[in-house]
Amino acid sequence: MDSFVIAALAAGSAMLAFLLALALARTRRVTRRFQVLDNIATVSDAASSLPETLTAISEVLVPEIADFCMIDVISGERARRAAVRVGPGAPPEAERGLAERTPSIPSRMVGDTDDESLEPRFFERMSEADLREISHDGDDLEFLRRLGVRSGVTVALRARGQVTGALTVGVAWSGRRYRHDDARFAHVLSGRVALALDNAGLFSNLERAVEAREEIAKTLQRGLLPPPLPYIPGWSAAAMYRPAGAENEVGGDFYDAFPISGGWMLVIGDVTGRGARAASITAQARYTLRTAAALTGDPLAALSTLNRALLARHDSAMCSVAAFALTEDSSQPVRMAIAGHPPPLLVDGEDVTETAAPGPLLGAFDDAAWTLERTRIEPGQQLVVVTDGITDACGPDGRFGEERLRRELAGATNPVLAVQRLEGALHSFTEGALDDDAAILAIAPTGFGGDV
Repeated sequence: MDSFVIAALAAGSAMLAFLLALALARTRRVTRRFQVLDNIATVSDAASSLPETLTAISEVLVPEIADFCMIDVISGERARRAAVRVGPGAPPEAERGLAERTPSIPSRMVGDTDDESLEPRFFERMSEADLREISHDGDDLEFLRRLGVRSGVTVALRARGQVTGALTVGVAWSGRRYRHDDARFAHVLSGRVALALDNAGLFSNLERAVEAREEIAKTLQRGLLPPPLPYIPGWSAAAMYRPAGAENEVGGDFYDAFPISGGWMLVIGDVTGRGARAASITAQARYTLRTAAALTGDPLAALSTLNRALLARHDSAMCSVAAFALTEDSSQPVRMAIAGHPPPLLVDGEDVTETAAPGPLLGAFDDAAWTLERTRIEPGQQLVVVTDGITDACGPDGRFGEERLRRELAGATNPVLAVQRLEGALHSFTEGALDDDAAILAIAPTGFGGDV
């Protein structure tokens, strides 16, 4: 084989090797770009808020395809810098300077939405004239010079037909340079970034809506919290309410005290369920009892009125209530009506006994009837009533139970002491973790050893 043929074959082999290397480099570049697009989708799905999404996208782009990137949000005709990231080797002031810098987005991207206005702004070889074009003043120009930008691309971010922002990527200190195919990729990239930010924005709007609803719910719940007991002439009273769970302020248990004709009425109750529905039933129960009692002064009439109101809801709303009517003459008997509630306990020194039998649960039967019972509370005695969140409370030793309840109340000399002892015992028994709401109400005549 002569030298000419050999030279031709060698040249052909070299050209083939060059073309293969070029094709391989192009394949790697395309693969990397697809990986960037896939990574943006992945991190966007994992982010839980718009700021997290902005940060995650910036971390994908830098330093993989850029030495620095900025994401700006457009509202009306104004742009705001929302995210900045710079890669390794950046000048010390680069990140802070870019973050504080007023965005220099082309005006056509801010005010228009036609296809021509959305064409990328591409600087293949950043010149002094280009720097002057995008700078805001002399100081800004000096800052841009210090960055040493070699190439840069700004693309509009459009989702659902609306431009909501702009993405700028640039190369400088790494020595890289963008070509026209990089600018075209940035245009493709803008669609993926815009979609991710639009989804994150929608999620943020939902987050804000949920937070607003939660704040409204909390405000309403705080309005339903049992109030401090008022001063009741002739009587000493104490109460406690503890919701179940750290996130709750009000649930299904309640107590209340309010004036009626000829004296006062005290109620304690427990509604079915938890959460917003329980809170709505609690509100209805409290205010129905208040209204009916104010009009009639009769515990039976108050229970009957609430029973009709709950049945009218047609949603299986049920409630247990113990209602007590007092006169300011504590020597007079207490009138009480019990609807599906744990019986009140009369504490007399070491003796703790039930004083009334419960009637039907409220909201269960339209023909239900209750009995009005009268109990005289003698000097040195007190009446204590609890919700089943006390007796049914669970701890390492099982259930709090009736026996433990009576043992803790035995020997309590006044309502404040009775409530404190029960609250302390409940906290110790459950190790501070209640499974259900709990409430306690205690009353005693004053001036006869029950005063505190």
